[in-house]
Amino acid sequence: MRQIVLLLISVILLTACDDTNKIRNLTVAPAVVPIPKDAVVSEKVVVLSGKSTIYSENEKVLPLLTLFKTELKKLTGFELEITNSRQRAAITFATDGQLADDEYHIEIDDQVRVSGGSYQALAMARATLLQMSFTQNNELYFPVATIKDRPSAKYRGLLIDLARSWHSVATIKKLIDLASFYKSNYVQLHFTDYQSYTLPSDKYPNLSTPDRHYTFEELDELEAYAQLRGITIIPEIDIPGHSSSIVNAYPEIFALKDKKENPWIINMGKEEVYAALEDIIAEVARVFKATPYFHIGGDEAIFNKTMDDPDVQAYMEAHQLGDDVHELYRHFLVRMNEIVKRQGKQMCVWEGFRREGEIPIPKDIIVYEFETNRYLPNHLVADGYTVVNTSWKPLYVVNKKKWEPKTIYGWNMWRWENWFPKAPSFTPIQVEESPLVIGAQMCAWEQADEVEFPSLRKRLPALNERIWNTEQVAPYDEFINKLEQVDAKLSLITDDTEQDSLLFDYNFEKED
Repeated sequence: MRQIVLLLISVILLTACDDTNKIRNLTVAPAVVPIPKDAVVSEKVVVLSGKSTIYSENEKVLPLLTLFKTELKKLTGFELEITNSRQRAAITFATDGQLADDEYHIEIDDQVRVSGGSYQALAMARATLLQMSFTQNNELYFPVATIKDRPSAKYRGLLIDLARSWHSVATIKKLIDLASFYKSNYVQLHFTDYQSYTLPSDKYPNLSTPDRHYTFEELDELEAYAQLRGITIIPEIDIPGHSSSIVNAYPEIFALKDKKENPWIINMGKEEVYAALEDIIAEVARVFKATPYFHIGGDEAIFNKTMDDPDVQAYMEAHQLGDDVHELYRHFLVRMNEIVKRQGKQMCVWEGFRREGEIPIPKDIIVYEFETNRYLPNHLVADGYTVVNTSWKPLYVVNKKKWEPKTIYGWNMWRWENWFPKAPSFTPIQVEESPLVIGAQMCAWEQADEVEFPSLRKRLPALNERIWNTEQVAPYDEFINKLEQVDAKLSLITDDTEQDSLLFDYNFEKED
């Protein structure tokens, strides 16, 4: 009995001695980007030590704890352990069904308590914690604070062009890290175009461009990597235009009769084409299980010689499509929508179809509005389409045709611009605020692997600030000061310690 009592006393003393969390007076101004909607920060900090622990009772959250532990060590040098005891934990993560899926709360006093409406919300909260953390005198600090935060925009995206310029898996992961750190929730991967077809295929193996395609194993790895960080990958196969890599791989299936005259578009008049596309989309959808969306491109189709093809002529007659190739194109989009829906996904397209046309384009698709050359954004909203703002200016990042963070920061989610004088939005089009505009996406096109990350690292957070906080707009000088502080932490988390060698893109070129 005496041994049991001594053991209990020892446990109590050990527990008392493990009081690793201390409150101190210290005024700090934590930099967080995007800026939280509701944050109250006191003139105190909680001090943690190497003995402090992290806890969650939700097993599905445990992988996120491991990620947070790893990132925090990179950032601060402190390696906190994951514990199975709530009572002794310094930092706790919990899902809360009372919160919205994209909402998170952080309460910091003598403990750090994180709650979120979903795993993705907790992943965003962990980015906030990383940005708030700092070290001093070999101690780990978090400011005593209360934060209640959620984004204004449901959709916060980044597109990476993998077809025109090959990107290594390591670079794609680094870009996912960037997106997650600044609370994007979608990364669209542009897998196919004229230049290459970067996806694998079991049923149509010749589609994969030699030495420029990913394996199924690599795609599985990217899917898991993104999901762990609260990012959903949206795959894109660009059809019917931008498809010469598909046409050249299997001309007997996809080519028009006059392939030499038009190798850029698939043949929309063959049942064999639709069957093959269903197989291909099914293969890709099985990899990217988490995404609710599948992007089929659908823009800038070149119709030259299409109406001269005998299969097209017979198909249009059989389906009573008349003699207008644009009606065949609209019919194609309708059929693709049904194919995508059979995979349990919602179809996304670039702005490619016109407002005028006999065949109605279904309203259950999402339109990524960019050029404003075919269907104006105000008309899309008026007609009931769901829209993602991908305004060419200032959201495109294309070689030298890209805009500095200050220009991006001066934009808003309901504004479309184009640098091309003949485009309708050369004079900016400002759409009335509408829930049909669900967010925005930065689109990085044609850029080489080695310049992608430095090109985006300050542009993407400028975009995300404006779509996280559509009503509260901090002065640009305040925002950029916070971003400079947070960007230094990003370098540590992404192991980008040779940051100085990448500053060539920070001296933003003069805008054209």
